[in-house]
Amino acid sequence: MAISGSLPFFIFIFTFFICFSTSSFTSSSPDLNSSQLATQICENTPNVSFCLATIFSNPLASAADRYVLSYIVFGQAYKNATSTNNYIGLSLKAMKSDGNPRVLSGMQKCQGFYEDAIRALSEVMNNLDSETFYGLDKAAIDVESSIRACEASFSGQSPLSQKNQNLVELLKICFAVSQLYQYN
Repeated sequence: MAISGSLPFFIFIFTFFICFSTSSFTSSSPDLNSSQLATQICENTPNVSFCLATIFSNPLASAADRYVLSYIVFGQAYKNATSTNNYIGLSLKAMKSDGNPRVLSGMQKCQGFYEDAIRALSEVMNNLDSETFYGLDKAAIDVESSIRACEASFSGQSPLSQKNQNLVELLKICFAVSQLYQYN
């Protein structure tokens, strides 16, 4: 399932990262360099090694401030959710005629949960574009709840368990990054 308007969004993000990859980022806190900021974020997640691998898989992370780190982690979550939703769509097409009814029903429910997650993460990315940081934490929690509901919809073994768990871990990083913003 294609998301309308996503190509211009990704072009903007790509351009944003290219433009800033040649400049020097400063940390939002004067006593932390950028690598320390990313490490600080990861230390506030349950899976530090997953967080470090995720953040530092982006070459801009070592020089990123909280704003760029927000783009990195919420962008990763959006990409993951979109990829999983595409996987669900292809799986549903393959099992329409002879699939296990329990799995088919769970996949159909998950497709709805992932579409909700994609909408929410797209809204977050648009908010970041307009430098609106309020509600990042709530969005991360809400999307995580949707993905947990997806997992629970199988009432047993889920073929999406690993994909769901990876997105949940990404959302925990998103939540940790959102804590860098003060909402007043």
